[in-house]
Amino acid sequence: MNTTQRRTPVRTVLLAVLLAVTGTALTACGNSVDAQIVGWAGIGVDDEGRAVAVVRVCDGEVDTIELLGDRTGLDDDEPNPVLGTWRADRGRTGTVELTLDGRQDGWTGPEAPELEDGRTYVLNASDSGADAEASQVSFTPDQLRDLDADQVVVADGSVEDRSTLDHCDDE
Repeated sequence: MNTTQRRTPVRTVLLAVLLAVTGTALTACGNSVDAQIVGWAGIGVDDEGRAVAVVRVCDGEVDTIELLGDRTGLDDDEPNPVLGTWRADRGRTGTVELTLDGRQDGWTGPEAPELEDGRTYVLNASDSGADAEASQVSFTPDQLRDLDADQVVVADGSVEDRSTLDHCDDE
């Protein structure tokens, strides 16, 4: 007796449609699974006016901080350009601060990026070994110029006291 199951034309078509729909759904946004949010990020300045990433890690760790450019001139399917990537020598937890000038102990990265007026930038902090990241923050050079050293721009675009990133909601 032959136990090989034959596919009928209807089953074959249904399978093809199901695979096509699944493939489209998985690639529609460029990332089929949303990253686990492990904390939140802010961007501020130090006493010398240099850009400082401030990341509060509440669950897990981060080891990579990226500065991305805006979408000016990009097609819908093009990713934001990466303007700088800083990598830690180990995963970081708690409150992480990184001056975006490439000269901080335990981090490697480029020299301070030149931020152009009239552009928007995105700061992203993530765990390179997992699909995990802190909430992203968008900002402009004008926002940074208006900050005091004890302030940060956060994900919703508001300016908060730097100390708001010193604890997690459950602490």
